[in-house]
Amino acid sequence: MKMTVITDKAGNIVGAAHHDVQGQPGAGAGGPVAGPEQALHVIEVPEELENFEDAGELHNQLRTFLDS
Repeated sequence: MKMTVITDKAGNIVGAAHHDVQGQPGAGAGGPVAGPEQALHVIEVPEELENFEDAGELHNQLRTFLDS
């Protein structure tokens, strides 16, 4: 599954959105957008990350994919 992850200049995750079945970002019509001094990453992650309810734990899991 693809996810779009937004990080700040310190590398902290500030937002994430999973992509739909067709591979398009799932947030809004245009998808997530990085702001000033932020970076946008499109990463491939396992399907089980789609079901996290705790944002902090999800961000911890996503961080491992950003560092690789």
